Amino acid sequence: MAKQKVIDKLKDDPLMPLRHTAEHVLHTAIETLFPGAKKVMGPPIEEGFYCDFDYNGTISEEDFPRIESYMKEIIDADLPIVKHTLPVEEAKKIFKDNKYKLELIDEHSKDGDLTFYTFGKEGEKFYDIDLCAGPHVESTGKIKAFKLLSVAGAYWRGDEKNKMLTRIYATAFDSKNKLKDYLELVKERKNRDHRKIGRELEIFMQSEEVGPGLPLWLPNGAIMREELERWGKETENDWGYFRVMTPFMTKKTLFEISGHVPYFEEEMYKVAIPGEHEEEYFIKPMNCPFHHMIYKSKPRSYRDLPLRLAEYGTVARYENRGAINGILRPRVFTQNDAHIYCSEEQAVDVFVEIMDLHRYYYDKLGLKDYHIVLGLPDPEKKEKYHGNKEMWEKAERLSKEGMKKAGVAYEEEIGGAAHYGPKMDLKIKSAIGNEYAISTNQIDLYMPERFGLTYTDRDGREKPVVIQHRAPLGSDERFIGFLLEHFAGNMPVWLSPTQIVIIPIGEKHVKYCASLEKVMKEEGLRARVDDRNEPMNARIRDAQLMKVPYMLIVGDKEIAAETASVRLRTGENLGPIKTGEIIDKIKEMYLTRSLSLW
Repeated sequence: MAKQKVIDKLKDDPLMPLRHTAEHVLHTAIETLFPGAKKVMGPPIEEGFYCDFDYNGTISEEDFPRIESYMKEIIDADLPIVKHTLPVEEAKKIFKDNKYKLELIDEHSKDGDLTFYTFGKEGEKFYDIDLCAGPHVESTGKIKAFKLLSVAGAYWRGDEKNKMLTRIYATAFDSKNKLKDYLELVKERKNRDHRKIGRELEIFMQSEEVGPGLPLWLPNGAIMREELERWGKETENDWGYFRVMTPFMTKKTLFEISGHVPYFEEEMYKVAIPGEHEEEYFIKPMNCPFHHMIYKSKPRSYRDLPLRLAEYGTVARYENRGAINGILRPRVFTQNDAHIYCSEEQAVDVFVEIMDLHRYYYDKLGLKDYHIVLGLPDPEKKEKYHGNKEMWEKAERLSKEGMKKAGVAYEEEIGGAAHYGPKMDLKIKSAIGNEYAISTNQIDLYMPERFGLTYTDRDGREKPVVIQHRAPLGSDERFIGFLLEHFAGNMPVWLSPTQIVIIPIGEKHVKYCASLEKVMKEEGLRARVDDRNEPMNARIRDAQLMKVPYMLIVGDKEIAAETASVRLRTGENLGPIKTGEIIDKIKEMYLTRSLSLW
């Protein structure tokens, strides 16, 4: 399917006309209550709508009750929504003081007259006219329930060179009960926000002194990263990958060879090298060209293929401040990257193997709701892609054959390709329905040509390889951010920074607890004693707040019987269990990377 404008994509959503009308009600209220505010634009989106305004003052969530009250007056007035067709010159007179509308009028006037919608009558208390394609509900009274959600900043046209506008997000429904259910979901999303959980569980932090989009991993977060990478490396070793390591910067020449420079240079960080002013260097934005050079380091034959080169490679890409989102979208991140070099005849089977690896990871984590978006080139923007049509067609054919054989659902997105070939993003939904592009796979016929990557076939002829770019665990940053949200911070035992908190009931029990901690650490478990001068229940509560899977309470009876009273972070109390049995059980949960607690 082609990449669509949101309003077209949602055309079959029965709530879209209602939300589109609510957007007009909102911008009317803002222009009335905040003199000088100019409406810019505001489309429906999947779960509501937003409005952008050019306003030199401040609009905050504290203003929402007043805005909502005025909106309710407009809705209660039940004003009919009327469609009009106006010539361009008349439209420009109406919006002579709004440069954004004038720009949109010029943009949409190529097809002749323009469509506008009004409610109310000019000169009356409630009146609005706006350039709009529709559709809308019959009257403002059809909006049965609405809510303003948040305020943000947004650049006009998404270009940070333009003025920062005020954006208000909102939603609307055809019943109060549906709105109530949605607001409960919004509340849960806020509770699961990876930035909130990351702060509370001391996973990562941000620092203005360090810079935006450059997260600092705290000890707890470092453990999560190390566990995730260990799993990735162990798995790749079992699946026949060879590990490589590449430098964090390179001469510009490498990315001129790859062809990235004309397409990607604005997202790359330049580095000045003392004494080498004649050469330009970049901080590494991707691992691919480095791996291609490793492949090229010696002659290869068909016996070497498929060759799987893997690296947890740290890369840096520019993101504007407005796009940065904690560790889900930072400026520096570490990818679970690999490139598989194979023959064209092997390409489909290698693709299936890669999808099997994705399934292995996702099944182990209990992730079921995912699909592929196949990014294809936009024929109207040929300057964004290489120009070999035959190569594009072959790469697309191989990609589709691979997905068919792998049995994965996919949809097509025009404009989503990389400059060198089709791009397959695996999009996955969390437990509360948030969707993220977590990992990727790409069949690449272009880079072998750019780098001269070949192999000697059985017949002695030299042939180009096919490259498959894959990153099933995505980046450490995005994958951990996603898992924090998906599990609401209740990470599986193997990913939990602290797996066990041992709680002595009194001071005389501390020594025994310390010896138990020592044994558990020797067994490879992450345990600690909480012997603070706090009530036992407070220490249990604190461990639960930090999402620690196991709390072991130890007193006289437990020491005498060589047991500990086991309490799970869910609140379930398992009672006294032999310490040896506890260690064996937790080790089993840890080493098998189980999703269960007991």
